[in-house]
Amino acid sequence: MKLVSFDAAGCTFERCNFNKLNSPHIVLGAGKNPSRYVDCTFDGIRFRKLLFGLARFERCSFLDVKIVNVFSHGAEFVDCVFSGTMNGAVFYGRVVGIDAEFISRRMNEIRGNDFSRMNLSDVSFRAGVDLRLQKLPVGENYLYLRDAERKVAVVRRKYVERSASEVRRNVLLYLGILSDEALDGQNELFLCRDSAPYLSDEIIENVWNELVEATG
Repeated sequence: MKLVSFDAAGCTFERCNFNKLNSPHIVLGAGKNPSRYVDCTFDGIRFRKLLFGLARFERCSFLDVKIVNVFSHGAEFVDCVFSGTMNGAVFYGRVVGIDAEFISRRMNEIRGNDFSRMNLSDVSFRAGVDLRLQKLPVGENYLYLRDAERKVAVVRRKYVERSASEVRRNVLLYLGILSDEALDGQNELFLCRDSAPYLSDEIIENVWNELVEATG
């Protein structure tokens, strides 16, 4: 499907087929009123700078997709299934940004979703997404870190005590970002290896091992 633009504001779609939707301008939840998608399919879509907006997706299918640059500030996902690739995306558990001005709820319901067949690159979940309620991909490119606030603090102290170096500076920058996310309500972190391009694979692996083994 090729469209000049697609904006949905305060709409409800049930069992609709959006497969291979292709448009330079797509807002699935435009305006101040949320839109709802129930049992809809978005298979084969190719999105760049997709705006979910104020939208709720229930039992929707996103199979064989390619999604780049997504910030889901006020969207909800329940029992959805994903496969394909996603690069540069953030899912928020708390409603943030301009979306928070238009809706009374403060949290986004994100549960029961299956991301296990996705190839995720620089993708993160922030501000209170319960990762225990999602099915996430596993492998050497990912780390699921529990008790993140405490473990990051332990590892950060180790690097603070080291002599000044470029590696120390970059690792502390990375750990500072993780600490901020944990303090902002995301104490279980899902990390992608390529989310810190200023660190080599070897350094990332060392830091990840230190985070997993951290005690204190």
